[in-house]
Amino acid sequence: MGFLEYAWSIFFEKDKMKTKLLLADETTYPQLHHDGTGFVCVLPEPSVKKTDKDETISLMGYSFPADAQGKRQLASLFRSAVFHLGAHTMSSNFEDYNEWKKHKDPKIARFTTSLIEDVKANAYIASSYPDRLTDIAFANVLTLGRLREISKILNPATRLMAGLLVRANMGIMPDGLKEENVLVHLAQLLEQFKEKAVKSLTDENVKLKEDRLKIADDVYNAILDAGATTETPFFPHMEELGTCSIFSRTQFIDSDVTLGNEFKKCLEFLGGNLPTIEDKEETRKKMADIEAVQIFDSWQREKEKDAKILAKYQNILLLTRFKSVTMPPQDHTEYLRTKSRCKSEAHRLIESLLVARDAIDEDPKKLYGVLDLQEVIQVIASKSPSLDVFMLDENMSKSYSWIILFDASKSMKCVKEFALDLLIMLCGVASELLQDQHSWAVYAFNDRLSVIKDLTERYNTTVKARIGGLNFEGFTYMPDALMVAGQVIKSRAENMRLITVISDGWPYGYPDVNTALSEALNTLAGGNIAVIGIGAQSRRMEFYFKSCSTVYTLRDLTKKFSNLYMEASSSVADA
Repeated sequence: MGFLEYAWSIFFEKDKMKTKLLLADETTYPQLHHDGTGFVCVLPEPSVKKTDKDETISLMGYSFPADAQGKRQLASLFRSAVFHLGAHTMSSNFEDYNEWKKHKDPKIARFTTSLIEDVKANAYIASSYPDRLTDIAFANVLTLGRLREISKILNPATRLMAGLLVRANMGIMPDGLKEENVLVHLAQLLEQFKEKAVKSLTDENVKLKEDRLKIADDVYNAILDAGATTETPFFPHMEELGTCSIFSRTQFIDSDVTLGNEFKKCLEFLGGNLPTIEDKEETRKKMADIEAVQIFDSWQREKEKDAKILAKYQNILLLTRFKSVTMPPQDHTEYLRTKSRCKSEAHRLIESLLVARDAIDEDPKKLYGVLDLQEVIQVIASKSPSLDVFMLDENMSKSYSWIILFDASKSMKCVKEFALDLLIMLCGVASELLQDQHSWAVYAFNDRLSVIKDLTERYNTTVKARIGGLNFEGFTYMPDALMVAGQVIKSRAENMRLITVISDGWPYGYPDVNTALSEALNTLAGGNIAVIGIGAQSRRMEFYFKSCSTVYTLRDLTKKFSNLYMEASSSVADA
């Protein structure tokens, strides 16, 4: 279990079709937005830094020693972000502010709505999952130690927003701001709102929309009156709102933060309880240490495995113009949404191909050949007139290899959803049709090569999530993709070796790309490798591929691909 799987296991929303939960190594802080269907929660991925003297692990601008305590504290920080974003997906209604935000300063409006919904999110956790408040309090205290001295922030609006964040999430009035009447007044309003939010979770008659909009007006106007707004403060473990300079960029944590008074005060403010027996707390920490170490070790093994797979392609890439080889980010929710669109048609395609395979691969009972002694005994014992007593040839389905190439270039964006449907349908076919899961692979290409499924991998959740994480960008290096597929599949000993290309048929990116495509196809044909082109709502694939089908609907793929597959299989059977 890596960090993404761990996040899903503790996430409040269990319906993966509703909410996306992503892990990104290029982001520093958590992100929360809406994609039109549901929330998208993006979590930053930890990083490891090794030197000759020591090893550190980092997340959200914090660094920890790579010992058991450091891993436990980083895991707690990670969980705090999962719980915070998860609480938003379960309790927040950002759309209620749509009318209110019109004609308002976007920075102040975003901070205001986030602040109010954060209060509601904390109330949700306190009411539904009070045991999770320990991680929230831990992350809050980390932030407190990293904050610059708020009273010395020069910009009045930034100073007020930073003070509101600390007061609303930790119950602490920052030094130097205790006498500011505006801050005290807003803090009281937020505290009253929190109490009502807790009640609303158990009483459907308690409505919050009017209260939220009234408090939003008060907070917004107070910040607006404070002067020019230059940034949008946020806590590192909460959703990123924009430019923020209220805390130092990095901080090294080498002590147990939960032993301080600030942690106890923050936990009590949030509504959590400290353990009353010291032995139980020590046991909890030991269990947390073990869990964190297991997650880290599993995550590092996954990273090493992926790096090992990608390293295999480096020498092959030297023969191509590809800029690099990568693996797509994982988005299992997008995969599930896509699969739901094409599920019924995918089933039809699988059924039709199973029938086609059986018709070609399974020899009927023959009247000549090597005798099957068991059949002979049964015929004699039963005095049957049957002459079907000869052995069948070995089932050819055991000796198929297949590589699927998927065009993920910018030109495919206009047919993105349809193309992904086609890809998932063919992947489902390969998984069902080929008994050996290591006899087929899937790659996406543009001006880079993306490994979706390597030959050494099974068609599991991780591979499926990579399909959902595909981005459509860059040029179309189709000849190079065919060259890579040819290098991979030529070493296979199966009777039938097949490459299928899903594309709109617009190779592009360097001079003479069309000539290079023709040469690549001729090379594959000379190596007795069958190639089938699938034109995704485009007839241009027919210009290059002898065996090709243009599909405009999913039903077209079901009807046409079966015939192409049978033709390719028959040619092998006859060879």
